[in-house]
Amino acid sequence: MFERIIDLIANGWERISPLVVVYAYEQGVVLRFGKYHRTIDAGLRWKIPFAEEVSQVTTAVTTLRLPPQTLTTADDHSVVVSAIVKYRIADPRPYVTDIWDQVDVLADVTMGAIRSTTVGATWEELRTKPPEQAVLAEVRKQANRYGFKIEAVTFVDLGRVRSLRFMTNNIPLNLDN
Repeated sequence: MFERIIDLIANGWERISPLVVVYAYEQGVVLRFGKYHRTIDAGLRWKIPFAEEVSQVTTAVTTLRLPPQTLTTADDHSVVVSAIVKYRIADPRPYVTDIWDQVDVLADVTMGAIRSTTVGATWEELRTKPPEQAVLAEVRKQANRYGFKIEAVTFVDLGRVRSLRFMTNNIPLNLDN
């Protein structure tokens, strides 16, 4: 009960306060009655109570480690590729207003670019010169419209594998027998 009162006071204060603090590693997107109004920089900033809401976005550089992808190369080898994306938010407006699950969008765009560049190459081409620059160019082109600034895409794992897929139709497998 006491926690709910504290939450109500904290949330109520955000709504009625005419001030907001935006930290040095952030920018704020001000929504007035739910529509984009302006972007604010770090510092103590004014807002209209009840009418404006501020979504604070971290704009400092960060990384996203992508899950491994199993792909087939042009010469019919199965490979596993995993990568790290180094990025920051350059334009908070589309980042807040145009997409919902921002990290998933970046992961999906990058994994799609990895797939499109990897399947057209042979295993030997991938092994000697991974297509990181081609992936970087494609991800930059697609993610830029959502406010991302992609600084690097680095393949951290690339190897040939044997892939086994189990089709179960939701029937539990008992591998102990």
